[in-house]
Amino acid sequence: MTHPDGGRDIGRILDTLVPDLAAPPDRLAAVGRRVRRRQLRTDVLAAACVVLVLLGGAVAVANAHPDTSETAGPQRPVAGDCPATPPQFPYGNGELPSTAPGDLAPPGAVRAVLCRYNPVPELHLRRPGPPRRLVLTRDVAGLVTVLNGLPAKSGGDPCFIAGDGGGYLTLEYGDGAKATVELATACGFVRRGAITRYQDGDAVEAFDTRFTAQELAVARPADVHPAGCVQRLTSGPADGRYSPDPAFDVWIHTYGQDYRYLPVPLAVVTACRYVRGPDGNWDRTRQVLDRGVARDTATAVEAAAKTAAGEVPYLGCSSEPRTVDVLMLRDVVGETREVRVTRDTCAVVTFDFDGAPPSAALDSILDGLLGRPR
Repeated sequence: MTHPDGGRDIGRILDTLVPDLAAPPDRLAAVGRRVRRRQLRTDVLAAACVVLVLLGGAVAVANAHPDTSETAGPQRPVAGDCPATPPQFPYGNGELPSTAPGDLAPPGAVRAVLCRYNPVPELHLRRPGPPRRLVLTRDVAGLVTVLNGLPAKSGGDPCFIAGDGGGYLTLEYGDGAKATVELATACGFVRRGAITRYQDGDAVEAFDTRFTAQELAVARPADVHPAGCVQRLTSGPADGRYSPDPAFDVWIHTYGQDYRYLPVPLAVVTACRYVRGPDGNWDRTRQVLDRGVARDTATAVEAAAKTAAGEVPYLGCSSEPRTVDVLMLRDVVGETREVRVTRDTCAVVTFDFDGAPPSAALDSILDGLLGRPR
């Protein structure tokens, strides 16, 4: 991702709040091992979040021009030179041989490039789209230290899953040399050639923590373009699902005890109302953009997401709802997520493909932006 050269006031503020990160203590490596094996997100630094929320809570921008395409935008970072498919690992990775000697990550790296692939492991979904090419220049030495501190023995259950959800982490050096580490996120190990280490969640978490701090340090919330809503929702091919699928354009994650549905602060909110017509589809009747409600919306969304009960039908009801409201959420680094709220029959809040009970706080925000449903 590229950023303008000027206007780095936010970066200077955050650099004083978010110093380069040291490698985590060894005792943390064992915490949440089984969770991190499947859930690869980073902790977002609280101080940076508070500063950016305050800076991002500007006045409403009713005259802004949203992205009205039917895909989540701006689709960055893109694949770049990432291979088209992730590394493949054979069935029965629990039978890996003992590691060869040597460092997993040769010291002296000046840049790290992570190729992160779909499927989105935390959602158990396969989504179309290119891999994400995430470039890290912040505290690469600390990342190398974490990689070389990973254990050489599993210490956990053998893995019998064919892995296809991993990625590549390439370390780059000042003389042009490169060293690529393959990540097997399904089975909890990483390897470079015959050098194998375990607890791959710690490796990805170490990268993500540094990448998040790096991106927040140069974020420009006021320059983030609002996302637009699609013109129409229809009943999807699966029982009771809307089509198209919810927008999902996210490359920063949090997991474990610090899990947040929205890993970084919101910059701008787009609220849209859909009303069911005689043809059985839901047409957009209103679209409102607002930056001033970003903080309250994030709080309400976060609370509602904690009550999600897993994948449930959107419209598995005796009668289909008349009104569906949608929140298109774009954060301070330009990521996009979509939350859909059924307002009448079988009221439910849907996060990607998980459902949660109705939220009075979210309903209040939607009523303030769109008016109460008729």
